[in-house]
Amino acid sequence: MKKVLLICESGISTNLLARSAKPFVELYNADVELIPTDIDNASEYLDEGVQLVLVAPQATYLDKELSLFGEGIPVKTIPDEIYGWANGEKLIKFIMAQLSPIEAA
Repeated sequence: MKKVLLICESGISTNLLARSAKPFVELYNADVELIPTDIDNASEYLDEGVQLVLVAPQATYLDKELSLFGEGIPVKTIPDEIYGWANGEKLIKFIMAQLSPIEAA
């Protein structure tokens, strides 16, 4: 199972987004675990085998904090049309597209 960390400033919107995506994880048989958190607690997941970090659009200015994940873990911004509408289905499709190159490597 691939672990995907969802980061926002307070953790509230990523929790909502993860909940809206849960039915689509099952529908698309996506082998992912969504871990919503806030930026202050994101470093707790550095050694948890996270394979993808997705950041809320309004938190992308936190370069120093996000650099903790290093070169080995892709860090991407959640597209506005997914984040703004808490579109769980599009989130799962986006995650699957991001993980495909990782699986091929």
